Amino acid sequence: MSFFKRVFLLLAAINVAFLGFDYYQGGQIAFDLVENAKQFNTDKARHYVTQLKSTKPEDVAQHINNAFSQLKDINSVDDVLRLIRQKTAPSVAPSVEYDGNVVVLTDSNFKSVIDGSRPALVEFYAPWCGHCKNLAPTYAQLGDAFASQKDKVIIAKIDADKHRDTGAWFGVQGFPTLKWIPQGVSGPEGAEQYKGGRDLNSLASFIKEKTGIAPRIKTAKSDVVELTSKNFHEIALSPKKNVLVEFYASWCGHCKNLAPIWEKVASAYANEANCVVAKIDADQEKDIGTEFDISGFPTIKFFPAGATEPIPYEGARSEAAFIEFLNEHCGTQRVVGGGLKPIAGRIRELDDYALRFIKDASTRQKVHEEATEAAKKIGSRYANYYAKVMEKVLAHGEDFLQTERA
Repeated sequence: MSFFKRVFLLLAAINVAFLGFDYYQGGQIAFDLVENAKQFNTDKARHYVTQLKSTKPEDVAQHINNAFSQLKDINSVDDVLRLIRQKTAPSVAPSVEYDGNVVVLTDSNFKSVIDGSRPALVEFYAPWCGHCKNLAPTYAQLGDAFASQKDKVIIAKIDADKHRDTGAWFGVQGFPTLKWIPQGVSGPEGAEQYKGGRDLNSLASFIKEKTGIAPRIKTAKSDVVELTSKNFHEIALSPKKNVLVEFYASWCGHCKNLAPIWEKVASAYANEANCVVAKIDADQEKDIGTEFDISGFPTIKFFPAGATEPIPYEGARSEAAFIEFLNEHCGTQRVVGGGLKPIAGRIRELDDYALRFIKDASTRQKVHEEATEAAKKIGSRYANYYAKVMEKVLAHGEDFLQTERA
């Protein structure tokens, strides 16, 4: 009989002896083992086999080292029984919290949720991270898109700045990091880092490609004007509108990352008649790309009203930076989110006419005419208010102003 066979039989005999001794003392180890065996099924067996195949020799060595470290605390039969009871006692899974339809993971519940029974996409984020904040609404929509398939795929996120043990376990070094964890995998071994676009369609298509599960995406209204070769010159070169154009390509990762920001900027200016936010697939509409010397994606150019040559946009690609640029070039007063600044409606060029109008009653008719012409040139809807107020004062006197203030 070989040495290893003798060791195996000895360990088996010791286990039987321990179980008998525990039963004699009124313990539950034997009963717990039987209950666990009753719950064993084909899916669990397949899961364990998959895990075993993916286990590396160094992982086995680590488990053995951990086992020997536990043996250091064993000095009696009672110590052995205590350890066995700890290992076989039924575990209570930590509660799972949802943010909308996205699972909120923590250090304590990660392993119980990401247990290999279902594939999962996990976002490792930090609450202070700007890119994470930009991704947040899109990731929430992704959870909604797969909400009806929660039993087949998990959309989850974890604050890896707070729950650093899990972040370190997965080797997270920046935020946000997206990891695809296939079915049968419950840890970093076998997980895949997502490197695609961070727009809803790219993320949903990735999951569909991996699982075959079709998302249910609600089509949201877009305020971005879609340009083609047929309508580009009519819209971008309009004599009455200022147009900010993104030249993009459907396969471009940076373009996909910009997409949700571009939508927000377009929504902020949806009610500004003289300021348009647009985009054109310059990879498809190559004649337009060639005409405007587009050599990379995304390229952003601003077309002032009536101008034939665009202004290259070279600022930051954030919602705040785009809004600041458009306010300067369109004469608008928008803020992030689409609201108005407290000074909205005021136009510096026309403020001088207003002061002259108030100071000298004898020249009011002339100032009104000059202000009307200036407002036409500016083209802003706010500019017309100056001329209209002057017109009311000419018709009703200064009492009109007192009435409006009241």
